Parts: sequence; structure tokens; C-alpha cells
Amino acid sequence: MQLFTEIFAQTGIFWALTAILLKLNKIIRAKRGALISMVNLSDHLIILSISLLFIILTQAFNYSFFIYPLAALLTVYGFLLWLDALLFVQYRLEVNRQTISWFFTGSKGISKGIPHLFSLGNRDPWLFVVPFLWFGLVLMQTLSPHFLSSFLSSEWHSVAGGITMFAGATVVITHQMKRYFSLKHPFFSSVSLLGKIFHCDHFEGDESILLKPEHQSLIAPESVEREPTKSFGQCKNANVILITMESLGNYLKSSTADGIKSQIAKRFGENSWTSKQHFCLCPNTTVATNQIYTGGYSNNPYNRKDSLYPGSEPLHIKHLKANGYTTLFLDSADIGLYDYHKLLTRIGFDHVWGTKDIPEQGLEADYRLWNMVDEIASKVNDSPFFLHLINDQTHMPYKVVDTKRFSRHKGSSDKATYLNAAEEVDFIFDTFLNRLADKVDLSNTILIFTGDHGESFGEYGYNFHSNSIIFPQVQVPFMLTHPALRSMDIAHSSHFDIFPTLFDLLGISFDYPCLGKSMLDESREFAYFFHSATLKGNTPANFGVLYDEGLFWVDRLFNQVRHVQGNYKSKNLVGKKRDYYCYLLQRMLKVRGLMK
Repeated sequence: MQLFTEIFAQTGIFWALTAILLKLNKIIRAKRGALISMVNLSDHLIILSISLLFIILTQAFNYSFFIYPLAALLTVYGFLLWLDALLFVQYRLEVNRQTISWFFTGSKGISKGIPHLFSLGNRDPWLFVVPFLWFGLVLMQTLSPHFLSSFLSSEWHSVAGGITMFAGATVVITHQMKRYFSLKHPFFSSVSLLGKIFHCDHFEGDESILLKPEHQSLIAPESVEREPTKSFGQCKNANVILITMESLGNYLKSSTADGIKSQIAKRFGENSWTSKQHFCLCPNTTVATNQIYTGGYSNNPYNRKDSLYPGSEPLHIKHLKANGYTTLFLDSADIGLYDYHKLLTRIGFDHVWGTKDIPEQGLEADYRLWNMVDEIASKVNDSPFFLHLINDQTHMPYKVVDTKRFSRHKGSSDKATYLNAAEEVDFIFDTFLNRLADKVDLSNTILIFTGDHGESFGEYGYNFHSNSIIFPQVQVPFMLTHPALRSMDIAHSSHFDIFPTLFDLLGISFDYPCLGKSMLDESREFAYFFHSATLKGNTPANFGVLYDEGLFWVDRLFNQVRHVQGNYKSKNLVGKKRDYYCYLLQRMLKVRGLMK
């Protein structure tokens, strides 16, 4: 009886301490928007079971070799829960079997966010103590199975054991009552996240719902035969320079009062097209690049052949090459991250350079792009060429090299650093173009300036990119110029439209299936389907559709369905309306190959 009482006394203490550490973990998650920070009933049932089992095993196998692997497993589990909270705060990324396995493909990429992870410690240093406290608790119980209750007298052993048995029985009985009674308080109704590391939760819509006729056209993306527009061949045999500034959201000076002053934008005066609303369809560099060059949806941020979302074959560059173009890709970032180089090889560029291929010659960061001017000039010869330029400094953690010259945006916030970095990169690109023009005749050149995707700074609880479909992440500038064109505004467009537009202007016909149309095609509908690169279970973590009625958006990380209209005015959908849009968007996911 004494052993029985002691086991329950120690279980109660271990349970209480574990609940405190779990509460700290949930506070970390709540700092950037997690809706519930309390330790709920389901959490208590799980940690009670773990506590009781661990106490029994440490008593039964005291100092046995068997207990050490178990303690190590429990320590790793607690660390993963802490890491999950930290990554959720920083990236809206969740730790589960899927993300753990993918991490080993692109682990070097996490280094870009390390400064931001540690910057959290400046505001809340205690959060880095949590995993050490958990490690200490498990180690203490493993090495000294009676330590937790050693401070209690025999009388208090009985009291602690009794309290634990009563509290434990209450938790078990109440949890069973949930099957028969509607307990609406979040303590009772919230689902525990403790098991999600070992499973992938699935999203399913209600297939009994009948969709409205006006929504039927939204379900399947349109891939139709394209008729030449009135501008077909207007820029025949022109070179093409496509600049996609890393993470360039809709922050140019013309769009926001405190925005980016762009030298490149000054090139787009006369003879230029500007899109009033241009969208990437997924706010992730690899996925956005894949979608530009395939004209199809995909969600394969690590470019794995065994991905659930591999996408379609990229044919645009191969078609350009078949029409006499030399194709080049220059990126000052590391194209080895997440096997990005494999995607570029699959796209079929003639020449590809990443950060490791660019010499320094006294320059650093994106300034090194200037050292590639002669190399590129030597490759283009007399044939028309296509050159895609991308940079690195405007990717988190954002880097400004010349802090004296590029310091117009004051303060130490991430956004101020980002805006200054964007102005510096803009200068670098502009100078690159000037130097290239000294080496190569660019008089017959289509120049495009856009962003691969946008960047958010706390809107709706989201920061950076890849993790949501909010407008700051998916809306980017788009400008196109050529001396033969007349100036015009494009009402709306997307990355899918870039190559159909180029082929139209270059006078190149194509007959393979892809999404997107020439921006001069007046039949284009205002309907865009977005998805995040981060995943949750069998779907992207965020996905939605934008059309005339606004953005309907499923946010699986915050378990919300939102309707966003106009100037970021939004409301949460509930009940039948929520179910309806969940099913509509499920249909759209499946048709696009984005849902397992």
C-alpha cells in the first residue's frame, strides 16, 4: 500500500511540473497568435498517462539500462514540442513526421532564420530555459526515482497520493463525459496538440454539399487554346530580362507612402505595362519559380521526386530554347538549399549560377552580381537571350551592406531593415543593368520587374513568407517594358501569365497545356487560387480563392475560415457558410493536385 501511495504521489508531482512546462510552451505559441494557451482536458489526460507510466517504469526498472533509452525518448519528445512552439511563433511551421523528414533535405535553410529565432530571446529570454527544465525533470526522475517525493513526510505522501487519484479519476471521467454531453468551454472542447508530432491530421469537406452554379467555374483551373492578341509578335526576337526580387511585396513607393524608393521603377515610364494587382500563387521561392516555368500548380518546396505535390513538367524554357533563345539563371542565394538546383536543372536553363559560382573580388552579398556581367555577356553571343535574376539580401534575416547610404527607413524593426535592404538591392540591380548595357545591346529587350513572392510583418499573426496566403505574402509589383509597347495598366495578373504574355509579345506560338494567358487577353477572369508552401496533414496549411466576392481563406494553423474583403476587412465564417467554403476549396485543392 505504501508503494502504491508513493507511486501516485510522485505521479502527481511529475504531472503538475509537466503541466507547468506545457503551459510555458503554449504561452510561447500564443505570443504570435495561437488562439488557446491553456492546458486543456485532453492535454491533462495525456500527460497524466505519461507521468504514471514513467513513474512506474522508473520504480520497476530502477538503474536498469532499459530506462535510459526511454528517458532519452521522453526528453526528445519534450524538445520537439518546444521546437514546435518556437517554429510556430517564428515561421507558422508545425513539427510533425512530415516536416521532420523534410528538414533533413533542407536543414541548411533553417540557418537563415536562426538570427530571428534567437532575437526572441532578447524579449523573452525565459523561453530558452524551457527545454533545459524538461531535461532536468526527466533526468532527475531517471537517476533518482524517489527524489520528487523525498521532501514529503509519510503523511503528505498519503495526501499527495489521494489528491492525485482523485484528480486523475476526475480527468478520466470528465473526458468520457464529453462523448455524451456538449461541453463548450475551451478547456473541455479543445483538441490536444501533444500527439500531432506523430501523425498528420487530415482535412475533409462535406461532400453532401451542393455547390452553387456560379462557383462551378472556380473549381477547375482553365487551360484553353490561346488566340494571338493584337500585340502578337510586337517584340519579335527581343531579349528578355526577368528580375524577381526576393520577397518583394507590394511595398514600392507608389503603393505605400513609406515604401521602397525604386530606381528600377523609373525605367518603366513610357512604353510600359503595370499590373494593378499581380499575384504569386504560392509565397515560396521554389514553388513560385516552379509555377512560373510550368504554368501549373505544385507544392514541392524541397523539389523531391517523392513529393505528394510534384506539379507538372516545365516546358516554357525548353520552348524558348527551341525558338533560338539562350537561357540563363543567376541567383546570389544558395541554390543548393532544399535541392533548388534540381528544379533549375529540370527547368532546362543553358546556364545556371548560384552563390557558390559568383566570385567576390572585393564585393559581398548581392553586390557580387556585378562580377557576373562579363560572364553573362560572353554567353549570349548574337542570339536572343532570356536572363532571370534573383537576389538574396531581402530574404530573412534581411541584410543591408552599406548602412550609411541605405538607412532611409528608421528603427531596428524587421520591416525597416527589409525596406532598406530592398532599396539597396534595387540599386544593385539597376547598376547591373547599366553595366550589362555597356557590354550587350539591350535596345530590343523586354524588361520585367516583379517579386517572387511577398513578405508579411505580423498581419493576421503571420510573419515572413511561405506560411500563409494573406495579401502581403501573395501580392507583388509587376512592371514590363519594351520600346515597341504603348503604356497601359493591367487590371490584374499572376505569375502564370508571365510566359503566355512573353510568348505573345515575342510572336512564339505554343500548344502545350498550361495555366495563364497573355495579359492583353480580355477574357481573363478575376479568379485566383492560392496556397501556402507549409503543409498541415494532407493539405497546405493555408489555401483560398480570390474572386469578385473577396478572398475566402482556410487557415488550418489557426483553425479559422475567413472572408477578406476590400482593405483587409475580414470576418470569420461559421456554421453552414464555413462548411460550404471548406468543401468548395477542397474541390479546388483536389483538381489542382494539392491534396493527398
